[in-house]
Amino acid sequence: MKADNMLAKLKDILSAERHAQLEKYASLKKVLKALRDEKRRLEWVLESETNDAAQHEISSRLKVISKQRRKGLKVLQELKTEREKTRK
Repeated sequence: MKADNMLAKLKDILSAERHAQLEKYASLKKVLKALRDEKRRLEWVLESETNDAAQHEISSRLKVISKQRRKGLKVLQELKTEREKTRK
């Protein structure tokens, strides 16, 4: 196999990995935005809710969303640093 052919195949493989990484990054950002919006909505509902049981349920959901966002932000940061490494 000629060097040009091998380089072309390597480039295809790397670009596929890069494309998959970019798709994952974009979809994760989309999910994090939806979680942020849901968190804001639940905080607003929690302020206006007077029922103790409903307040407890809403606050539990808020805790779950906060943990999910924190975990997602950590993964997003890891993807970002990995992307910066591949650029260099």
